[in-house]
This record gives sequence, structure tokens and C-alpha cells, in this order.
Amino acid sequence: MRNFLLPISIILFFCITAFAQNSKKEAKNKVKQEQYESILNLVQSGKYEFVGRKANPQSGRQIDLTTRPNFLRVKGENASAELPFFGRAFSGGYSNSDGGINFDGPMDNYSVENNDKKRRLTIKFRVKGPGDTYNCILSVSSLESASLSVSSNKKQSISYTGVVRDISEEK
Repeated sequence: MRNFLLPISIILFFCITAFAQNSKKEAKNKVKQEQYESILNLVQSGKYEFVGRKANPQSGRQIDLTTRPNFLRVKGENASAELPFFGRAFSGGYSNSDGGINFDGPMDNYSVENNDKKRRLTIKFRVKGPGDTYNCILSVSSLESASLSVSSNKKQSISYTGVVRDISEEK
């Protein structure tokens, strides 16, 4: 009888452990799917903003942006941005007084690509700013994880990591 109880208890232990792990994995996947759906709804609403936490210039180290106000805001067919720029300009001057990436205007070639398998959105568009044209690629994998890459005709490319959030009507 004792020889029979030991193998049964070991098998029962492993079955319970495997079941617990599967239920945790299912719960984690459910949370990730809900986050992905909320991001999808946010982008489809056409009112969202990216706030950078770190800047990643092509030359140099990562720069903390938590103490500097910065944003890329999308409202309908318009985009506006006030992002600091760290890098090299290719033509005389930075094309505006503060040297950052600043624009406010209608977007051209706006597209949203969603990868349901990886739960990731890629948003691409072009905006004309004062004296320059900016190509933006925003990749969003969750509300807490997004990256923005900005390239232009007159400046080095730069990327930012940060968050995407809903914007209220007051802004």
C-alpha cells in the first residue's frame, strides 16, 4: 500500500503545479490582451499623446527627460510636438530659436500597422514644421512602453522612449 501511495502523491503534486502555472500564464495573457485592446482603442480614437522619458541621440548617451517638458500629441488629422533635440544639424542653424523638434500641423501619409500576434502597433506619419519636414514612427507595445523615432531633412535622427496616454479635451 505504501509503495502505491508515493507515486500517486508525486503525480498529483506535479499535476497541481502544472495547473497553477497554466492558470497564471492564462491570466497574464489576458491582461496583456486587454492592454493591447485599450491601446488599439486609444489610437483609433485619434486623441493620444506620447511623453518621452529618455532621449537616445545617435551620438552620445541616453538622456533623461523626466525633468523636461516634452510631448508628441495627435488630435484627429493634426500632430503637434515639442521635443528636445540632441545631435547634429546639417544646415545652418537649427531652423528655430530653441533647437528642438517643434511642429504643429496636418499629418501626411498617416498609417497604423497592428501586429496582433506580438500585440504591437506601429504608427507612421510625416509633418511639416517651420523650415523642416519630420518623419515620425511611433511603436507602442503597451501603455507603459513606447518608442518614437524622428528623422528630418536637416537634423540627425533621434529616438525617444516613453509612454502613450489619453489626452483630455482641455489640452
